[in-house]
Amino acid sequence: MERHIAVESGIEGLPTMHYRAEESAAAAFVAEMRRLLPARAVRVDNRVTREMRPLPCQRLYQEG
Repeated sequence: MERHIAVESGIEGLPTMHYRAEESAAAAFVAEMRRLLPARAVRVDNRVTREMRPLPCQRLYQEG
């Protein structure tokens, strides 16, 4: 199942970035972003659409 990932830059005027990724990759990406950049808002939910771009470098966050 794919998940929606929303990443806020924390910079006024820059839009929130929206991606889609497989569930395990989304969870790993969000955990890593929260560890590296705790001030940046990163959310994951089920509101994924086909129009969203795939998460760049998704393979880096996939299991196996």
